[in-house]
Amino acid sequence: MSVRSVSRLFLQLPRHVVRPSSSLLFQHRQEQGSGEEGARGNNIYQYALGGGLVIGAACKEGEDNEVETPEAEDVKEDKPKRKKKGFGERKVMEYENRIREFSTPDKIFRYFATVRVEFENGKKEVFMTPKDFMRSITPGEIQPSNLGLDMYRDIPSSKLLDAAVHDVGDDTMEDPTFLSRLADHGLISFQDYIFLLTLLSTPKHDCEIAFKMFDLYGDGCVSYQEFLDTRSVLESRSSMGKRHRDNIYSGNTISKDGHSALTKYFFGVDANKKLTLNDFVVFMDGLKEDVFKMEFNKYHPEDNRITEEDFANLLLLHATLSQQAKAKFIRRIRKAYKGEESVGITFEQFMTFNHFLDHLDDVEILVSVYFAAGMKFNKASLKKVAHVVADVELDPHIIDVVFTIFDDNGDELLSSREFISVLKERAHRGLEKPSDTGFVRLITALGACIKSYVKGEEL
Repeated sequence: MSVRSVSRLFLQLPRHVVRPSSSLLFQHRQEQGSGEEGARGNNIYQYALGGGLVIGAACKEGEDNEVETPEAEDVKEDKPKRKKKGFGERKVMEYENRIREFSTPDKIFRYFATVRVEFENGKKEVFMTPKDFMRSITPGEIQPSNLGLDMYRDIPSSKLLDAAVHDVGDDTMEDPTFLSRLADHGLISFQDYIFLLTLLSTPKHDCEIAFKMFDLYGDGCVSYQEFLDTRSVLESRSSMGKRHRDNIYSGNTISKDGHSALTKYFFGVDANKKLTLNDFVVFMDGLKEDVFKMEFNKYHPEDNRITEEDFANLLLLHATLSQQAKAKFIRRIRKAYKGEESVGITFEQFMTFNHFLDHLDDVEILVSVYFAAGMKFNKASLKKVAHVVADVELDPHIIDVVFTIFDDNGDELLSSREFISVLKERAHRGLEKPSDTGFVRLITALGACIKSYVKGEEL
């Protein structure tokens, strides 16, 4: 009897009969033994298991034991399968994602920071490594085991610049290229953390304007004190900066006297150098490229390409949509780009699209003009807007993928402004979200209603 005949026979059996316990599966493998006969038995076992069955068939000497593999079950061995996360790991991931989304900057920093340094005067301060920072802003990246809220590795100040400090247990995240240069001047303090978040959530053009505001002599350079004023203005405009309150108990405060790696990177150990606008822009671009590269590599690109579905997941990563809404978008992509129809997205295309998102406030104005005038916003319109506003040429394939995600009725027109809100959340990396879960806003709204009701009665 061939393996195919045996599998057909077992398909007719009840589910509990063909799915024995894991101990029986282990026992079956042990009983196969070694050698040629054992190898044939394992072939039957592996084939049946791949088809969803466990067949306890013994191989008799002289019997035809060739495994007939159906064409529908052919698997490409050269393409590695992504490891699925277990139940416990998913729960930890969901908990940490809620911390990123709803907690204060102080708590987020204390949760994802892994190093506490003791200085010669006995004072202790908490720091982040470049990997810690990347993990704190990326949903789905799990904190290494045995590390969490107010759980750190204590090191003396003499080892602050030691490269070994940056390696944490079983962490497999790649080292960010540009931020690793920052680590040569020290680790990321809390004030550095707030400023880096501000740079990521603020359009490049706004940062350049703030820099020029405090360039008192107009020579394209700022001193250390002028930089502090620039930083204060930018942080006051960002959601993360507004949400922060100095915590004297945890020691996470924004002060001029703290140990700042950014200060040493920009102005030297004695803070007597000057920072040029060009160096500041290079730092912003390098920081964002590090983040984009980490996001891109998370999906294991092949030939420097990720799939269209991966690109869609990146766009929806920070979106405040229900799981059902996200699943609807992903199903469209899977249906449109499967098999040979999928050509993938390169890192250069991904970077160009993110540069376009950096001008999304201006894009939103032009899109509003299109809708207000009753004009159709098609693929050519998106390409033109990207060229006019951001001075970039979006790849036609990227435009096709974006329209596949957000085009509800398949008429190749974007009639809804939902795609703007999703892209804005992507551009701000979820850093502009409110820190409460809705309860505070509900109470505020109820208070406003009561006030208006009382005023109405008085009138």
